[in-house]
Amino acid sequence: MKIQLVSWIFYLTLFLNNFLYSQSINELDSLLKLIDDQKIDTNQLNINRAIGDYYFNINTQKAIVYFEAAKKLSENLNRTDDLASNLYSIGSSYLNIGKFDSALEYYLNACRIYEQKGHKRRLTKAYIDIAYLYSESNNFPKGRLYFDKAKILINDLQDTVELRYYYSELGNFYFKQEQIDSAILCIKESINLSKILGEHDLIIGGNVNIGLLYKKKGNYDLALLYMNGALAEYKKNKNNPTELGVVYNNLGSIYAAQKKYKEAEIAFFKSLEYVNSIDAKFVVLENYQNLMDLYEQMKDYKSQSIYLKKYYQLKDSIYAIDKLNELNQLESEYQLEKKNSEILKKDKAFIKSNSQRNIFILIAFSILLALALLFLFYKKLQSKNHIVEQQKEELLTLNHVKDRLFSIISHDLRNPLVTLKSYLLLSDSESISADKKLLFKNQTISAVAQTGDLLDNLLTWANLQIKNTSSNIVPVSIQECVSDVVSVIDYQAKQKDIQIIQKVEPLIIPANMDILSIALRNLITNAIKFSFKNSDIIIETVQENNHTLMVVEDHGIGISNEKLELIQKDHNESTPGTNGERGSGLGLYLVKEMLKKINAQLQVESTLGKGSKFIIKIPS
Repeated sequence: MKIQLVSWIFYLTLFLNNFLYSQSINELDSLLKLIDDQKIDTNQLNINRAIGDYYFNINTQKAIVYFEAAKKLSENLNRTDDLASNLYSIGSSYLNIGKFDSALEYYLNACRIYEQKGHKRRLTKAYIDIAYLYSESNNFPKGRLYFDKAKILINDLQDTVELRYYYSELGNFYFKQEQIDSAILCIKESINLSKILGEHDLIIGGNVNIGLLYKKKGNYDLALLYMNGALAEYKKNKNNPTELGVVYNNLGSIYAAQKKYKEAEIAFFKSLEYVNSIDAKFVVLENYQNLMDLYEQMKDYKSQSIYLKKYYQLKDSIYAIDKLNELNQLESEYQLEKKNSEILKKDKAFIKSNSQRNIFILIAFSILLALALLFLFYKKLQSKNHIVEQQKEELLTLNHVKDRLFSIISHDLRNPLVTLKSYLLLSDSESISADKKLLFKNQTISAVAQTGDLLDNLLTWANLQIKNTSSNIVPVSIQECVSDVVSVIDYQAKQKDIQIIQKVEPLIIPANMDILSIALRNLITNAIKFSFKNSDIIIETVQENNHTLMVVEDHGIGISNEKLELIQKDHNESTPGTNGERGSGLGLYLVKEMLKKINAQLQVESTLGKGSKFIIKIPS
């Protein structure tokens, strides 16, 4: 807010500006030295802005010059955030000197950047300042409009700090329109938010403001209540002489309005006691004026005369200090003007340096672009090499498949056919005994059965290699699946007097009936092949960690560790069974590949000489 609601803040600000002026001169000298030393870059921008901040409260026109210089540097350096900040500061400067049209123009330009960048918090502050600007022009409907815009953003941000600031400024807006009750409500809301934020000073200051608002309304009892409350808080938490002096001065003015002259006199003297100790001249001056008015009301003209004299003596003294400050300011301005000519020279050097830098950046960018293109070419070449390697691996795999296929066709299919042919030739021979004929017959039946199994596996394997499609997974009864498979291959077990024991629970699992049947048939056939005569094969189910395990266990010759490693690597070769049965070496590989289609796994556990367990692990 550019014009304060109540007098105590005004006098406190005047005192602080006067107290810090000599320090500000020293800071300005430092900035002048820096502006001479720094290159024309972001540091130069920040220095110009700092000088503008220095002049903001003592020479606003001069502040505008340096904010404009900072704005120009922001545009040259393409720093949009700094540009918006300088536009905002120029708007505030014009507002300070009452040029409302110029202030509005700069505020709106800053708002456009804040909107583009999504700086909602800064935009909120700008909207509130525009609302204040309109209220100073007595255009209260427009001011209300911008307060409403700010409130929408605050609700979106859920920002308690901005909400507290909003209510504080809205209170001033209502005060300007003489809507004292509304102003009090807003200040109270601001105090409540300050309590949430733990802003103790703002809570006390808010109570002082409410006290003065009640005084303006003529409700002196409430005015005293709030002012005394603020006084107690100051004494308890801060005990700052300037703030205590201001509060006592306001208390005196309330007592005077009530015609409680003695209490008013005591309060004014108490205020002077505090502020004289720190030479707060503007607050002292206010007390002298209030005592003059008080003694006039009391018709104590002698005392009035004393404080009238003191008032003008102090006022003249302050005027002399102001003149000295003006001289110091003129000296500073002279120094700054000297630096301005040097800045123009540096501008030219900066442009030259900037051009050289741009050429260097262009060369560096060209080199980087060339390196990037080389890198992309290398990556593309590497990718193609990787594809070639993959294709090579696939060709080797296909070649291995082809060799295995021809081996199976030339050997495993040819031998059973030779056996069948021999049996047919010998079946009519009268020189061969009936026992031998029965033996040949059984061998032939076994060979044909093995050939049928082999053809089934070959067809299934070929489909997997060619189609490579997913299988339908449906609810499958394990008990039914096992029973069907065992009924088909039971004759093979009987040829070796092997008993197949089923310990299968009536479970329903998600699977594919065909795939599960082929896998079970291969595992059970394999178990028969490597089991001794008169032994058992056990098929059972186990529930384990959301999985169903289908176990095919035999008590045959078992598998060595070397063979197990080959099985895990899909390099299994055919091994003769306990009765010399032959195989293709395709069965276990086929089982593993097919089980992947139904999200299942094959696990093998074996001890050489004791038997093996083949486990199908299926998600339940």
